[in-house]
Amino acid sequence: MNDAALESAILRVLVRWGTLPESDLIRWLPPPQAVEFGSAILRAMADAGLITVRVVGDERVIKLTEQGRARAGPLAPL
Repeated sequence: MNDAALESAILRVLVRWGTLPESDLIRWLPPPQAVEFGSAILRAMADAGLITVRVVGDERVIKLTEQGRARAGPLAPL
């Protein structure tokens, strides 16, 4: 698994949307990264301060932090 490519793809999606339910985030990822997606990458990104993850109802909601926005750089196409 290429964590750097997956992290970059997640950040690009979140730069565009800001906050998304996990199911929507996965739908917006390119197919190769969607296949690699898992809870471990969310934990790593949250530990690094790039995102926050909270449970709303029965789904996790992922929100981009300012640190994550800075790491993502300018909005890049998906």
